[in-house]
Amino acid sequence: MSENDFEASKLGTKSYWDNVYDRENDNFKELGDIGEIWQDSVERMVDWAVDNVEDTNSSVIDLGCGNGHLLLALSEEGFSNLTGIDYSESAIVLAKSVAKDRDLESIEYKAVDFLNSDEWRQDNKLYQVVLDKGTYDAISLNPEEEEAKKENKAGPRELYIQAVHRMISPDGVFLITSCNWTMEELKEAFKQCTYFRYHSHVKYPTFSFGGQTGSKICTVAFSPLKQ
Repeated sequence: MSENDFEASKLGTKSYWDNVYDRENDNFKELGDIGEIWQDSVERMVDWAVDNVEDTNSSVIDLGCGNGHLLLALSEEGFSNLTGIDYSESAIVLAKSVAKDRDLESIEYKAVDFLNSDEWRQDNKLYQVVLDKGTYDAISLNPEEEEAKKENKAGPRELYIQAVHRMISPDGVFLITSCNWTMEELKEAFKQCTYFRYHSHVKYPTFSFGGQTGSKICTVAFSPLKQ
């Protein structure tokens, strides 16, 4: 999907996700169902972390953690310094409930709008591993993006990239999974902002259609550039 294909959507609004996680909290209480998980992507992101992050005590933050499934999977692989943030307080309630149910309350969860606040930072802490599974996709659908373009100011996408760069350690790595952007589009977007350089990517099964070969999803790693 190219930048010009994006249209504002309710999926890019906080109210939409608050409603989603309100329902998922009810489902968890009644059925023990933690809600939507991207199983294949989570497994591949965790495998990448296991292969590329030597110290399992490295500080890790998950942006838009939702129900916390990605951090739970990392915990199972021995990662211990884990933080999840989400701008939906309902998501954080769910993530904490799931972690408590699995005796993993050492994972720290915070309700933070990291595009508009630096509340994620305590004692000038920087993270060695920054993770995103679908959050940039949702931010790309934020109605404020079009308004920012009209006013020629930084929109949610640019604010997102700036925020990630502020929170990542100089020797850290940023791993992002998207189902809306291709790997090349992500590489171009992050290169244009001069905050990151391509590090590596995760391989997914590909398909061919109309002479084009591609994948429905991509996971790309970036290293921060000095400013």
